[in-house]
Amino acid sequence: MTESLRREWGAHDVLTLTIDRPDRRNALDPELLTALADALRDDGERASAVILRGAGTEAFSSGYDLSRLTGTVDDLEADHYIGEAATALRACPAPVIARLQGHCHGAGVELAMNCDLRIAADDLRLSVPAVSLGVVYRFQFVARLVQICGLARASDLLLAMPELDAEHAAAWGLVTEVSPGSDIDNRVHALAEKLAASPRAAVRGTKASLDLLARRAVSGEDLLLAQQLRAAAAASPERRDAVTRRKQSMSRRAGTNKT
Repeated sequence: MTESLRREWGAHDVLTLTIDRPDRRNALDPELLTALADALRDDGERASAVILRGAGTEAFSSGYDLSRLTGTVDDLEADHYIGEAATALRACPAPVIARLQGHCHGAGVELAMNCDLRIAADDLRLSVPAVSLGVVYRFQFVARLVQICGLARASDLLLAMPELDAEHAAAWGLVTEVSPGSDIDNRVHALAEKLAASPRAAVRGTKASLDLLARRAVSGEDLLLAQQLRAAAAASPERRDAVTRRKQSMSRRAGTNKT
């Protein structure tokens, strides 16, 4: 287990997994994503419910760690790690509750959408700005978004790239409910305890039934075409320029914050 992912057991076998990189707004990297997938595979059978959260209150996750990107086709390697974590969230027999507070962007949104329930604090800021970085998102995530919020809202989120507050995220169906930030832990734990107290076979059977429907959205032929589109976008020279500009912008902001 990497130090950037904390694993804690609570009452009634409720498992809390904490993305613990507060200095990077809980940005995701291969090591953390691998640890998350491993934890879900190792402990999902024992858990009555799983809570996935970010350390602190500033961010659930700011997305994939920009410092790990090169702006070239090599960045598609990140798909493997993101995909493994997303698959593990869906395959986990116990229901997973995402505790969303502060910033939730990019790959962080993909993790959240693959959880079964999403409880948001009222300070949530959510966006999927991949297109601005020259990225075509994984088809599995696009399909998941369409299932959750519909084609029109998914198009808005991916192409218009708005930053949604908690109220709008709830109205779009992206979060289950909104809680005051001061009370979000109580609400998340109450929900986890409710699941833990329910008959396990019914809880797990319901999650598995929903996942059977979700998998119908992705066919092999569609997935192959989507992968070709993603590879073409990842190899474009415009993408390298976009990533470089974003890194420079982040460096400038970091320098300003230190003064």
